[in-house]
Amino acid sequence: MIHMCQAPIGKVIDTKKGAITVEYKGRSRELRSKLPDVKKGDYVLFSLDIAIDKVDKEEAEMILDSA
Repeated sequence: MIHMCQAPIGKVIDTKKGAITVEYKGRSRELRSKLPDVKKGDYVLFSLDIAIDKVDKEEAEMILDSA
C-alpha cells in the first residue's frame, strides 16, 4: 500500500533570517526556511515546520479556495 502526504500551503505574513511566519487555517506558524526571495504575501508549501517550496499565488489561492 502506498501512502501519500500532502504538504499544507501557508501565506507568508513575516520574514526574518532563517525563518518565516505563515498564516495557516487562521493561525500563525513559524517555519524554518532557506528559500531565497520569500517575502510577505508569498505562499509556501511546508512540512514539519520547514518551508519546502514557494507556490505561485494564483495556484495557491485556487487550492485554498477549493479546500
